Amino acid sequence: MKKEINQAKKVIKDGGLVVFPTETAYGIAADATDSDAVDKVFNVKQRPRDKGLTTIVDSLETAEEHVRLSDTERKIIEEFMPGPLTLVSEKKDSVPDNLNSDFAFRISSGEVASKLAEVGPITATSANISGEVTAYSVDDISDELLEKIDYVLDVGELDEGPTSTIAEFSDGELTVHREGPIKKDEIEKVL
Repeated sequence: MKKEINQAKKVIKDGGLVVFPTETAYGIAADATDSDAVDKVFNVKQRPRDKGLTTIVDSLETAEEHVRLSDTERKIIEEFMPGPLTLVSEKKDSVPDNLNSDFAFRISSGEVASKLAEVGPITATSANISGEVTAYSVDDISDELLEKIDYVLDVGELDEGPTSTIAEFSDGELTVHREGPIKKDEIEKVL
């Protein structure tokens, strides 16, 4: 698998798209700091441009290169990451405007995802055409999407579960945009 991960990293660095397993479902990885690669993800997914893309980073240090974090946000990260929590924070100029109006990221507990993110922030949107079902195996992904992907990392069937919780802490308020494995009250306890 090491050889395949290194090949996938090269594809991402070269601006290509990779289907890969996360800790929740299969996703599409592209260099989240490359606006052309981000455009490709939107086009392949046929995703509305007003629905931003989430990302995976390999560490808190990498996140801080691209996002402004408050002490409270750091506390949330230390408690729930790596894991299925995506945090929406204020982005820095290194993040292209077409990715998202903010920077929505998580540190993945998935081994393949965290290895791929060593190249820098990668997109973590689900490997499906917008509105289609979440893919827990490469066989679940439509041919229409797969034929536009440059590389596929197939590790077989993933356990079906909810996609990551998406939370935001802003102006002293916690907002949960999508509840997944981590519940709002669990985050509030940490705060």
